Amino acid sequence: MKKIILLSVIAFIGFWACQSPLEGFELGFKDPIEKAKIEIRFYNPSGALPSDLKISFAGQDSNLVVTNLNTKKFKVSPEGLLIVAVSPEVVPSADKPVKFTIVADANGYTKASRMVVFASQSNQSIRIPLFNENTPPSGVSSKESSISNVQSGGITANQTISTGGQKAENASLVLQAGTQLTDIDSKPVLGNVTVAMQHYDNRGATRSFLPTSGIAANPVDINGKALANPFDLPYLAGFVSVVISNDQGQIVKNLSKPILLTVELNASSYNPRTKTTIKVGDVIPVFSYDTDKFQWKVEGETKVVQEGNKLVAKLSISHLTDWLLAWEREICRQGPTFVFKSNFNDVDMGYYCQLVNSRTNQVIREYYPGIGNGWSLALNYLPKDADFIQLKVYNYNGYWGGNRTTPVATTKELEFCNPQSVEVDVRSIPTPPSVEVAFDIVCSSGKSIDVDALPATFKIQYSAVGKNNWQDLIEMRRPNTKAKTYKVREKNTYDFRASTDGGVTWPYKQLNKYLESTRIAYRIEDKGFCK
Repeated sequence: MKKIILLSVIAFIGFWACQSPLEGFELGFKDPIEKAKIEIRFYNPSGALPSDLKISFAGQDSNLVVTNLNTKKFKVSPEGLLIVAVSPEVVPSADKPVKFTIVADANGYTKASRMVVFASQSNQSIRIPLFNENTPPSGVSSKESSISNVQSGGITANQTISTGGQKAENASLVLQAGTQLTDIDSKPVLGNVTVAMQHYDNRGATRSFLPTSGIAANPVDINGKALANPFDLPYLAGFVSVVISNDQGQIVKNLSKPILLTVELNASSYNPRTKTTIKVGDVIPVFSYDTDKFQWKVEGETKVVQEGNKLVAKLSISHLTDWLLAWEREICRQGPTFVFKSNFNDVDMGYYCQLVNSRTNQVIREYYPGIGNGWSLALNYLPKDADFIQLKVYNYNGYWGGNRTTPVATTKELEFCNPQSVEVDVRSIPTPPSVEVAFDIVCSSGKSIDVDALPATFKIQYSAVGKNNWQDLIEMRRPNTKAKTYKVREKNTYDFRASTDGGVTWPYKQLNKYLESTRIAYRIEDKGFCK
């Protein structure tokens, strides 16, 4: 464990400290693992994370999972972040992948299980929603059920499982007696199993739960053959997620007998083929999204039928994943790429841009891209909302405001789906003022800085005073001892916090700090940083 003794800090926060600035406070750090790690973001769509949230790891390689500080002390941050990694003693590869299951559970919540596969040392990130069964978000019903003692002969009796009757539409499934459950490696899944099921209707914010935002970039047909064109799903009828897992962390992938899945439908759903609301006999396309292979698949079609006072769709499925009922729309795989010509190349702020229909001036989309010199904004995998477009750029950013009324640059008229490169001259936007962050290390005569002794990573976030709305400011990595940011300005007051473990914990805080100058400096006098 290395330590930085903060002897003086110029024009910034006095001293980083857990509670208050204390002279001689020691900032401890341990180099985090930077390869084969995964950032897991748990969140409760209905509010705060459950206080009794339990996180565990199961499966064949769960013993190889460590925190990014190479410990077994797994703890989710107040923001819901947990960073874990494959033990640095192991190098995962395609021939020897590392597989494990993340399991998140809390009283009153549907258990969430997600398999992770590392076939290289590339890093990953995922978001895992946690659904309270009594108070799920609007448009969602969620339920956890159990099946005891599944043997090699399969499920001993028919099992009917439903998401319940909490809302206008729900879903149910029937597992047939004798159904054998197997995982991604075709190994039997035995013992006590949990069935976690969610139904999403097509109202309100449920689209936010669509995998890959409902964009199928490289879809395949029912036989696994690549389709020529990507698509998205603007007209959603509903979708269902089913995850079956056992106590050992195996997740069911395939079933020897198909599941009958019944999905209740919102009678107000719009059918773009008939240009009216759905009715009995309407045909709805069916899609699946494989959360392990990250693969969209066209699964066929189903008809709307009547059951009691409900309109429903019935599916016969033999593999478990996300199942969606929707009408697809072809999208442009590649459109124009806008390349900015500007006065700067390191400004860490996005500037407001509008993509407009050039014939009607109607705004199609809004963006906040970085516009550094040579940086670009590519219009890929977008629906063709207009035949001809223009991009307008404004001297307005999300940090300091500006002018959102008069654009500083407007491109020529372009075809939406034409993959051409277009230069956008935004040199009229002046370079904004910056703030420098620096480690000023003082070494005695004849000594030089040993940058390898500094933290591998040093992250700083900031917030408006008292708002607890933390945003990234800088991330400094060895061997750099200086960084620059444009997000904060002198003569303003902020809350700051710092982390040396990659952002899992933020123990070093300075609140309500007035920034007197354009330099945030740490003066460090410690022979441990000299050689």
